Amino acid sequence: MKCIIMICILPLWLNAQQSTSMPKEGLDDRKKWEVLRQRIETAVDRGDISREEADKRYASFRARATGQRVERKDLVMESHFKRLGIDDIDELKNRLLDQDIPADQLDAVLGGMLRLVHAVKLDRENYRMNPRIEAYFKDRLGLTSSQANKILLISKEIVSGSF
Repeated sequence: MKCIIMICILPLWLNAQQSTSMPKEGLDDRKKWEVLRQRIETAVDRGDISREEADKRYASFRARATGQRVERKDLVMESHFKRLGIDDIDELKNRLLDQDIPADQLDAVLGGMLRLVHAVKLDRENYRMNPRIEAYFKDRLGLTSSQANKILLISKEIVSGSF
């Protein structure tokens, strides 16, 4: 009887041990993004692939990271950023991924960035992040203070036209 119980419990116990020692998926996705980004940019520099093909591969990665086959395009969001001078929202998404923003949070971060950009336009250099926007990024989206500050810096670049 003890043998049967051990046979049933042992696999469950081993599975529990293995799942606690494995790294979080966000870290794994971050590493995958860094490797992919380096390989694709090297291939573009060598002329092996075109910039358009690189953009397609980036979009494919972002879709897979969010559990989709094809990246969903938000035309309303794109039109808002076009009014701000950002013609390629995919480049902005790639830049956010470079800044450790999780792929599954990109659309939500972009929505918050729109509000942030409009607020920065009003106050320019002296702008400090509104506590409500900061709470949105940190509490609701689960970003760190460092990530929120990186979003603020990118928003300031968009306002100044240096993005």
